[in-house]
Amino acid sequence: MKLEQALDEYERRREKSRKAAEKVRKKYNKRLEKKVREILKRIDELERKSIPRNVDDSIRKIVTAERRNYVTALRNALSSVSDMESLGKRLPDLAKLHVGHGKYLLIIFEKDVYAINRLLKELNEDYVRYYNELAEKGVEEVRIRETLAEVRETKKAMAEVERELEGLHERAEKAEKEVEKFYAGKGLGELEESIKALHSRIRSEELEIRSKASKLQKPVKRMRLGEPMAEELIRDTSIALRKPGEFIEFVKKIEPRLEPKQRKAAKWLIDNLEGKVAEIMAQREELLELERRRDEVLSKGHELEEELGRLRRLIEEREAELEKLKNRLEHLEKELEKEIEKLEKILGTKIER
Repeated sequence: MKLEQALDEYERRREKSRKAAEKVRKKYNKRLEKKVREILKRIDELERKSIPRNVDDSIRKIVTAERRNYVTALRNALSSVSDMESLGKRLPDLAKLHVGHGKYLLIIFEKDVYAINRLLKELNEDYVRYYNELAEKGVEEVRIRETLAEVRETKKAMAEVERELEGLHERAEKAEKEVEKFYAGKGLGELEESIKALHSRIRSEELEIRSKASKLQKPVKRMRLGEPMAEELIRDTSIALRKPGEFIEFVKKIEPRLEPKQRKAAKWLIDNLEGKVAEIMAQREELLELERRRDEVLSKGHELEEELGRLRRLIEEREAELEKLKNRLEHLEKELEKEIEKLEKILGTKIER
């Protein structure tokens, strides 16, 4: 049987079941109304009856109180019983009254209390029969149409998100090309390479100078000169870069006391230090200019980068949303399978989707 055909058959059975259940309700509600009237009549009779004269005064007081409590509680419980559904809710209270009438009240008005209890018991039995008949007439609920509607809505939402993602990917790709084009046009790649190469050259030349100066540290330490320049050199060879003129004068003064290998390093420093430091300073100026130009390009490209970042964040959000919708669809498909299996049991036939 096709699914739509099966659903139509299910609806027909549900309607038939609803009508049958309505008949059951009417039948039992009518019976309930009659029994409640009878109980109330019995309550009125019990309330009006006189306590026999031969009853002890202390017992009389107890019976009077028990009767008043019993009658009031019964009337309160029955006042909210208008149909079988409301009876079901009040049955626990009525069950308590069935046994909670008081010992002396039962002794004095045994016949009346038993008559009321019998009617209360019949109410309970009627409710059990009513519930069972409704269960027999009823058809188990299935949520196939509702689930199918949710499946369609979820698929529609997924299609919308997928279309939006497609547009976002296109915009992000375009923005990325614009960023690349902008930076290429401004020569950012060449600037970065030049900065990197210049950094490396400066470090290399500074290292060469400090390496030569380091060869003088041990002999200067052994000389115990006590001069500020000597102390600075022992601590840090960068003094040669920071104070080249003073350093050369210091090296000239100690050169005669150095060994041949150390004197060779000293001679190199005397001959080359000032020129090398000047060259390094010029390179540093050039580096600063290159970095300034690079930062200017990056600053102008920042707005383009921001737009690209915004698009990428939107893509991430929509992809997460799409993943949630996929999980939701998977859950709905499983629920639909369960509901169809339930409908197959109800109708006793195999259903094709």
